[in-house]
Amino acid sequence: MVVDIGGGTVDITVHDKSNGGISVVLPPMGNTWGGRTINEAFSMLLQKAVDDKGFESFIKSNASNKAEINRLVYEDFEEQKKLFGNVTPGIDEMVLELPRPFIRNYGGNVIRDGMEQEKVHYDPGESALEMKYAQLEEKIFKPTIDKIIECVRAVFGELTDHIDTVYLVGGFGGCRFVSQKIKEAIAQHCGNIVCPIQTDLAVVRGAVMWRKDPNIIQSRVADATYGIGVLSFFSLSMHDEHYKYVGEDGQQYCDNVFKVFVLKGEVIKDEVYKTTLIPSHDSYTQVCISIYCTTDDGVQYVIDKEGKLTVRKIGELVLDIPNPDNILRKERDVSIFMDFSGTEIQARAQYRITGEEVKT
Repeated sequence: MVVDIGGGTVDITVHDKSNGGISVVLPPMGNTWGGRTINEAFSMLLQKAVDDKGFESFIKSNASNKAEINRLVYEDFEEQKKLFGNVTPGIDEMVLELPRPFIRNYGGNVIRDGMEQEKVHYDPGESALEMKYAQLEEKIFKPTIDKIIECVRAVFGELTDHIDTVYLVGGFGGCRFVSQKIKEAIAQHCGNIVCPIQTDLAVVRGAVMWRKDPNIIQSRVADATYGIGVLSFFSLSMHDEHYKYVGEDGQQYCDNVFKVFVLKGEVIKDEVYKTTLIPSHDSYTQVCISIYCTTDDGVQYVIDKEGKLTVRKIGELVLDIPNPDNILRKERDVSIFMDFSGTEIQARAQYRITGEEVKT
């Protein structure tokens, strides 16, 4: 299991390493409780202490103060955050110097009194906050850590086999406090829990290794259901009357049908999926094929009866289909190919008459 805890998201994948290759066991899972939520929690604590939501008065007083806040929250505090949990004898607090413009704007007394309400000490002589580790854990770190652990446990709940090794990677995965809490929470579920020396570079190195040998990934698991919207022959037993459409040839069709290539959770190997479409009108000289995905089960149509999308559009193929020789519509087929063999889905469409092709 690879638990990638970055700044914005937590991304978890499970792999089986055998026969010299790697197979993905589950669709990727995760949430949005990455390391940046810790910075945001610290920012909220400051806003509450000075009673200024979004530091509005501070930023309005001088345009450059926005940069001061960003530097404090996302640079100065960030460096301290990464060190949180490192055991140093005699040190049990984080000391963070506040910018002078910040202190001038709100006043030392306001900052001191507000921080006292949050049980944080402000030292006016050093212009610094002194936050005990226990307070940091409870007020700032705990909500995010709990959500990360909840996500990891949810992945274990999907598994039937034992996990040999868990790798904690990503910029925030390298925080000693974070890795220790995760280890305590999942120790009974797995064998080894490994935190590489440079956790922030681990994913990059993996990408480089894959680029050198793409075939090392033997199979993946679809994280969503992928397909296109099509016009199908209407079937009373299969389709809803709401979507029935009578073509210019008098034939009954069903519009906005979700034509599925791959289902969520389906194991995908080095495969390319193909389907063939025919223009719905003789006069059409161009087709636009929308590509959709959804994490919901049982989606049959790409729009609901109110005209709203039931799926998420992720791309489209626009292909010219000229017909100067007035060829019959049924012979003007367009082939659609969906390639799931790489790290990105590749789609292409080809017009049989001219051989013209477009790709995503």
